[in-house]
Amino acid sequence: MPKLKTRSAFKLRFRTTASGKIKTSRAGHNHFMRRKSSRSLTEAVHGQYLEGCDKKIVERSMPYGMK
Repeated sequence: MPKLKTRSAFKLRFRTTASGKIKTSRAGHNHFMRRKSSRSLTEAVHGQYLEGCDKKIVERSMPYGMK
């Protein structure tokens, strides 16, 4: 069976943790930060973990996982 290809865009945006969770960065901390609350900026700096149907889509697009 041939190797499955990984989508290049997913390699840039997602990482797989050692426990198998998929981590991604949050949007909204590159520009226009003056008008945002400090709490929303703090939360945006920290990543988030995908769950449910989003996780399944990313797992299919990264067949061998990304470290």
